[in-house]
Amino acid sequence: MYRCLLIVLSLGAAAMLPVDAAAAGKSGDAPPTCVTLSGQHKAARVGTDGMVIADGDNHLRLDFGHYCDAMMKNSSVVLATDGRENVVCTQGSVLTSRAGSCPVRAMYPIDEAEYQRRARRRN
Repeated sequence: MYRCLLIVLSLGAAAMLPVDAAAAGKSGDAPPTCVTLSGQHKAARVGTDGMVIADGDNHLRLDFGHYCDAMMKNSSVVLATDGRENVVCTQGSVLTSRAGSCPVRAMYPIDEAEYQRRARRRN
């Protein structure tokens, strides 16, 4: 009985593994895409797990993947990558505040209309 359960659980876990090297984060040659924000950028919280940023003609949506305590409890936050403030990358970026920190799970380019729509709907 337990052997069957162990086999089923093992197969289930194996099914959740990435299929290719790119999905596993082992693309090797592809460096992370980064955006350096100016001191004039605007940011708005989107729900409890995201943020939108407008910086000139660049508009981004950041996804933290889960509730971000650091963003929810403070209005003063810092986005940084490898110690470089106002640099946001597809890998390695962190939002930090006095309440803690949240790694950026994904960064998506968006247009100005989507920025405006999401910024208005913020919670």
